[in-house]
Amino acid sequence: MNQRDFQEAKATFQYTRIFNERKPFHKLRKDFVKKFTVDKISKMKLDDYVQGKQNKESFCYGVEWLLDPLGKIVGSNCSKFGIYYSEEDQEYRFVSRFGDDYKSAFKCIKDEILDLLDAGAKEEYERIEENLLSPMFKGKILSIYYPKKYLNIFSNEHLDHYLIGLDLDTTDLLKKDAIYKRRALVDFKDADPDMRAWDLDMYAVFLVSQYPKEPKAKKDEKYIGAQEKELKFQTIEGFSYIENLSIDYDAERESKKKESKAKDGKADYEKEQRRKTKLGDRGEKIVMMAEIKRVMEERGVSEAKAQKLVIRESLTNDAIGYDIRSVNSDGTPRYIEVKSTTGKAGDMSFFYTINELQTAQDLKEDYYVYLVYEILSKNPKIWVLKNPFIGNQQLTLEPIKFKVNVQTK
Repeated sequence: MNQRDFQEAKATFQYTRIFNERKPFHKLRKDFVKKFTVDKISKMKLDDYVQGKQNKESFCYGVEWLLDPLGKIVGSNCSKFGIYYSEEDQEYRFVSRFGDDYKSAFKCIKDEILDLLDAGAKEEYERIEENLLSPMFKGKILSIYYPKKYLNIFSNEHLDHYLIGLDLDTTDLLKKDAIYKRRALVDFKDADPDMRAWDLDMYAVFLVSQYPKEPKAKKDEKYIGAQEKELKFQTIEGFSYIENLSIDYDAERESKKKESKAKDGKADYEKEQRRKTKLGDRGEKIVMMAEIKRVMEERGVSEAKAQKLVIRESLTNDAIGYDIRSVNSDGTPRYIEVKSTTGKAGDMSFFYTINELQTAQDLKEDYYVYLVYEILSKNPKIWVLKNPFIGNQQLTLEPIKFKVNVQTK
């Protein structure tokens, strides 16, 4: 989803209606927490905990099924709870890391739950990561007892999907425990002026609705068609700069490209613009990474300081004529317009507005164009052009649209 679509999605999200519809689920959660207090958990009997004995009052049944609307952990077997009752074998089954027999295993599991609740209250993430409970079970418990702190999305696959959708993915983050991925998603929400006051459960509903992991009904051909044609971005592992290219306008080659384009028939400009916007958003993410690294090296500053010096202005104002404001090695400003393509380094055609062109002419030597190639790869390439609109005879500008004002009496 590009930034424009994201802003529209937030504006059209029916927060109040959905929140009211979900109030019964929140009441169930509160009742569950009142029933299974820390004291009650410490004194809990085995059959009050396990699934497999048709006990709908048990701790595990409540976490998995009663509170299923507040985050799914179904799909894997009962071993995720550490211990369960096998109706087929008429015996307790347990995971060996918790003990040598089912009694010692259950005691260990209770201790781990209590330790998790303590670590969760204090937001001690290393303790949470080291806790022996299974990741999805652990995540669900935290979101039940601390719904204002922990996001109720538990699958690593889905967490990665949302991180990529929001351009938050890095190779380091995707390798980390789920607790840190949820934290990154919550930090993103809290930094957004529109979403910072949102309930975490509502934020999860928003993510699921706007970034669906699976296609909807198979009969929805329009939806499936859109999914199949969706751009597939890979998590960036690195990037490199292109040093050996130069602008060289070839009139004959340009003429052949126009002839080929004309044979393609009628263009879907709206669809193409949506695609270009998504490529542009991803390109800006890549250039932000590159600029932060450059500023750190050239200015000798920390990453935190560099992040304050490199600002992605397009997120808050798309009418200023450039995308990113950075600094040069001597501290002077650098204004960057980003253009992106899926193709390999070489020719690139891109759209420029009158406002962007005027900005380039006004900012002169402080203005740069960063061309990002191979944007769907793990290692895109960046070609840095110092204001190519100043005295460059090899660059061609072709007017393809006109603004028409119709006035009536």
